[in-house]
Amino acid sequence: MRRRWIIYLLIGALFGVLDFFYIEWLVKLFRGTALTMLNLGIWLVPVIPIALYEARCSRSSLRAAAASLATWCAAIVAYYLTNAVKLAFLGVPGRPELHISNRAAPYFWQNWASVFRGDILGGMAEWIIVAIVGGAIVGFAMGWIYLHLSRVHHADTALG
Repeated sequence: MRRRWIIYLLIGALFGVLDFFYIEWLVKLFRGTALTMLNLGIWLVPVIPIALYEARCSRSSLRAAAASLATWCAAIVAYYLTNAVKLAFLGVPGRPELHISNRAAPYFWQNWASVFRGDILGGMAEWIIVAIVGGAIVGFAMGWIYLHLSRVHHADTALG
């Protein structure tokens, strides 16, 4: 079981990194409702299979909920850490003062402290709540549906 949970966290972290770049790509191609739907809908891709797998293995909707929220929390942390890495090492147009090559500048560390507290940790705190609540709801729902349908299927096969 422990290995399963480590895999869920790794999938979440990998998803968070990929999602950071996916959003940059989406913004170039879409606007409005399509952008919102594609941006939010992609977050179901890792958690639905994880919730279904966890429900199958543990036979528990609550564990499916916990697996989904853990996956989304790992994704949120990885997403915002990817943002920090990009700011520091890859550079962002309009934010050259945060690039590591400017570390000798007089306000470099104050700028980074402000960005880290506000944008990175602030973003994590804001979205981790969504990950906890949304992950629990999606995971529980998927687990419940899977377990309910498997009971119905099992009952039908037992009756012949």
